[in-house]
Amino acid sequence: MTQTSTTHHQRSPRSIARTAVTLCVAAVVLVGAALGAAADASATETAEAADTPSAVITLGDSYSSGLGAGGYVDDCDRTPQAWNNLIFGGDVTDRTLLACSGARIAEVTQQVQQLATIPGAGDRLITVTVGGNDAGFADQLVNCLVSFLSCTRREAELTTLINSLHQPLVQLYDAVQAAAPGDEVIVGGYPMLVPDPAVRSDCPALTGLLSDSERQMIRRLGVLLNDVIDNAAAEAGVESASDEVASIFDGHEACANAAGDWLYGLKISWSADNEPTIASASPYQPQWDVASSFVRDSFHPTVNGQAGYADAFEEAWAGR
Repeated sequence: MTQTSTTHHQRSPRSIARTAVTLCVAAVVLVGAALGAAADASATETAEAADTPSAVITLGDSYSSGLGAGGYVDDCDRTPQAWNNLIFGGDVTDRTLLACSGARIAEVTQQVQQLATIPGAGDRLITVTVGGNDAGFADQLVNCLVSFLSCTRREAELTTLINSLHQPLVQLYDAVQAAAPGDEVIVGGYPMLVPDPAVRSDCPALTGLLSDSERQMIRRLGVLLNDVIDNAAAEAGVESASDEVASIFDGHEACANAAGDWLYGLKISWSADNEPTIASASPYQPQWDVASSFVRDSFHPTVNGQAGYADAFEEAWAGR
């Protein structure tokens, strides 16, 4: 009978060592991959955090205080509905609104002094809108609406006045940067207040006293003011959101105080809380002082317009 023997092969020490090395290398690769994934995730979280500022501080005039949105809490026409409280949504909870209706460059310089006392500089967004009051836009709109003479006769004078704002704006923007070192400064221009009459001619909230030539002049001066703001921003080395503002408000200018209009036209002040928005409506107890109505909601952003401003500054922040 033949006996079958079973041979047991023993692995050599060299083979065992090779296997151990292979396992170690695999372990290192796996650990490295895990660490790499964790690093990538951390970098992504850091990048996402960098996409929003740690705080938003808003300086400027009525286009930043929230005039037009209603619910004002002080004589500066500040309101919880101002775009300062909308920008970046819930991603930013630290907000300071220093803007005040009627502010000119001199008054915003005082706001800069307040800015310098707020701690936490380094990764905040500081916004500024100013220049419209220095250019006398509100007064000129009043003149255009109540005067029997065409206000276009003052265009050359207003052009000179707007051009003269360049250096004061540069100095202001420099002062903002000095008061908030390391923060991002974005300045904003203004929307075109009235539509091109060739595009939208029937505008009851502008009244029949505002001629096509006056509307065209207002648009030309608006473009000029934004250009001056842009050039001053470039010289000071800060970002400008003028293009974004003008683009977002295109087609939403003051015209009929309708839902699609993000700027009020002539809006008479009423004694009742429930205010109609069509300037030609028959009022109960209107305050007929047109000049007074202009320092209130007229030619200022509605609630939708506040959201538009927030979007414009977010776009400028993302594209910086």
